[in-house]
Amino acid sequence: MATSAEYKLGEYRFPRGWFAVADGAEITTTPTNTRYFGEDVVIYRGETGAPVMLGAYCPHMGTHLGRNTASYTVTSGRQIEGDSIRCPFHGWRYGPDGICNDIPYSRAAIGPLARVRSWITQERYGIVFCWNDPEGQPPDFDLPDFPEWDDPDWLRWSGLQHLADLPCHPIEVFDNNSDIAHLQYLHGGAVQRYENVVEGHIYRQRQSLLGQSKTGAGHELVEVAGNTITTVNSYIGPGLNAARFEGMDAAQIIATTPIDDGCARLWQCAMVKRPAGLSDEQAQQMLATINNSFAHGLGTEDGEIWANKKPATRILQMAEDGPFKVGRTWYRQFFNPRERAADILTPVSGLHTVDGVPGFTLTSA
Repeated sequence: MATSAEYKLGEYRFPRGWFAVADGAEITTTPTNTRYFGEDVVIYRGETGAPVMLGAYCPHMGTHLGRNTASYTVTSGRQIEGDSIRCPFHGWRYGPDGICNDIPYSRAAIGPLARVRSWITQERYGIVFCWNDPEGQPPDFDLPDFPEWDDPDWLRWSGLQHLADLPCHPIEVFDNNSDIAHLQYLHGGAVQRYENVVEGHIYRQRQSLLGQSKTGAGHELVEVAGNTITTVNSYIGPGLNAARFEGMDAAQIIATTPIDDGCARLWQCAMVKRPAGLSDEQAQQMLATINNSFAHGLGTEDGEIWANKKPATRILQMAEDGPFKVGRTWYRQFFNPRERAADILTPVSGLHTVDGVPGFTLTSA
């Protein structure tokens, strides 16, 4: 495990951007207790239905807001009021902005220290996302757009698949989007075309692979000899990869969220356009097969590598590897003040190809 400082990413331990933090179906008025960005947090759904994510510890006496079952505040059903949450020890109440808005037994003015950290949240595509920003500023880019979600011809994913909590920095996951060689030697796809492009907060990889025969669990669908599949992966900030698969009408989110500095939670979920003539049962089975196949490729094939490798704080770069240095430079913008982003991006913006491999002349996706 290596930290952001050891990768020389910038001033901040954790980056600016949108990150998946929960499957929406799992968030209720009972707080979910988890950990992100080096902090214990609670995530709950307020009475309006909006998800809220707050730092877990009441500043009054350090009580965990969510790890309690026996408190009268909890058992009486009074812990969640509106979109606020009460501490189970003394009833201090915190709003979705993290500010204490009620101390039920005190008439004194509530001071500025009576607050917990809060994150901006959005629920979209059945997923709860948060905006993390070490400078405390509002979002400067949006979540990835999936118009397929509202298209009745598409089968929606049923939720996030939690693949692993990885003992490695999320930059190692991001490196896949610059890595042409592993597509052959890890995944068994013969690369026909390949390129990357840097466009502000978006880092794209487009690849066209000729599938080779594979056997074993996880290979029921995609990797068939003679199949050519073109994939456009678009990292929207450092935490979310929106992928689309041309030739099989599928779309995927790969989500990587820092737990602590040097380890990350990895998810995926995929949806697919429904072929004509399938029954509901057959269509759902096809959707499950696609998700299992994608989860195997990412969580098992890649995941086994990530779980057992040394940190690649330095890469012994070959010209035919793909643009690792370009990708990591793009990634650094999110670990530094926003005002520095343009200076970081200028040297790497635009199209990048690999020696000896045809590209697509990718300008947008």
